[in-house]
Amino acid sequence: MLKPAAIIAVCAVALGAGVYLFVPTKERAPEPTPTPVAQAKPAAEPAPAVTPAPTPPPVAMMPRPQTAAVASTAPPKTNTEAPPPPVAVTPPAPPAAVEPPPQKSAALAPAPSPEPPPPVAVAPAPVAPPAAESAKVVPAAPPPVAPPAAATPAPAEPVIAPAPSAPPAPEPKVAALPPPPPPEKPAAVDQPIKADETTPAKKLFAAEKLPSLGKAMAIGYYPRGCLQGGVALPVNGPTWQVMRISRNRMWGHPSLVRFLERFAPAAAKATGWHGILVGDMAQPRGGPLPFGHVSHQIGLDVDIWFMPMPNHVLSSEEREKISATNLVAADWKNINPKTWTPQHYDFIRVAAEQPGVERVLVNAAIKKEMCRMQGNKHPEWMDKVRPWYAHHDHIHVRLSCPPDSPSCRKQPPVPESDGCGKALDYWFSDRVLHPKRAPPNPNAKPPKQITLADLPPACKTVLAAPDKPLTAAQKND
Repeated sequence: MLKPAAIIAVCAVALGAGVYLFVPTKERAPEPTPTPVAQAKPAAEPAPAVTPAPTPPPVAMMPRPQTAAVASTAPPKTNTEAPPPPVAVTPPAPPAAVEPPPQKSAALAPAPSPEPPPPVAVAPAPVAPPAAESAKVVPAAPPPVAPPAAATPAPAEPVIAPAPSAPPAPEPKVAALPPPPPPEKPAAVDQPIKADETTPAKKLFAAEKLPSLGKAMAIGYYPRGCLQGGVALPVNGPTWQVMRISRNRMWGHPSLVRFLERFAPAAAKATGWHGILVGDMAQPRGGPLPFGHVSHQIGLDVDIWFMPMPNHVLSSEEREKISATNLVAADWKNINPKTWTPQHYDFIRVAAEQPGVERVLVNAAIKKEMCRMQGNKHPEWMDKVRPWYAHHDHIHVRLSCPPDSPSCRKQPPVPESDGCGKALDYWFSDRVLHPKRAPPNPNAKPPKQITLADLPPACKTVLAAPDKPLTAAQKND
């Protein structure tokens, strides 16, 4: 049984060390229930009253009044032997564990520090009581108490120990654009025209999509020339429609356009057709064509199909895919009775009767049939109908050089003959119908291409001239 003096000394030491549990239970008076608000509540719900203090609240840890009074009479040495104040020995919480990285967002702001744990957890460790006293206290002392779990926030709490925010994704690196390629060499049509130009003329003229500025003139000869100031035939007319629009060959000298506007209604009246189908005329500036014809270069030639115009406007696809009607039999010596009609005779006749017509070219078999139908009559217009290779599905109308084109070269006049009888024998010979083809010679030189130097000098000016503005009707077409 301890003496009262020893009990008082132990209490004084315990009180100085903040250990209240050393007093036996039966010796203590009932005490108010401590209010560990900061330890019971989660750290996520801090209260204004719970603020960190350097020392634990003395009220919650004080014994009954009489014990405190006795403790005040303890010798001063007890205070000197007591451990330093709790504030000095309480280590600060590691920043990495409780302090999140500084954030501007309110949700990630660090929460107020929880109430520091009671000094009982740390006092016995650094400073032990005097040896004389520890012998009496140790048997009754409880095992060292670890810091309360509530004081250390759980790592899972998002406010106390938030997960480190992921670093912002790096901006995608944009590959540097390669330097722009050097400008391509201008096409031949954009280069200055030279007298020794070696580029085929058909490429130069086919590249021009609009006619040249200047007075309308047919320049050169039908198979070697060009067209200045050409005009276009509207693709749709009251009694005509233009075929193969994609070729851009509906251009010609104004006299050719006037001929078609005059011939189409006359042919429709003579044949009973709705109208005519117009094939190739010339390119916007004439010149050699890339395919299809040797002539059609000066804007005075036109192909007109042996097919009546339908009673509706043809679509673009129909104009490209429909083929003209072949009037010649398979032996190429006679007409095909299944396709030939008397209307075709009138069709050709009306064309040859028009003023300004120089030639109407047809297949020899068609000329032969027209001669048979004429009998002994020899009308003047019949002299203009001349046989020529192909032309079995269309007529080729050629106009005379107009007065306003001094550079146009006239074609020799037709012989004073209707071209019937023995004049047709040549066209039905084996030499024409069944020509013998020589075997290909690998060493043979390709045929010479017509160049700009082979055309009249005025064609250089035509090719280099500015574009002629289109009329409102041409734009609508």
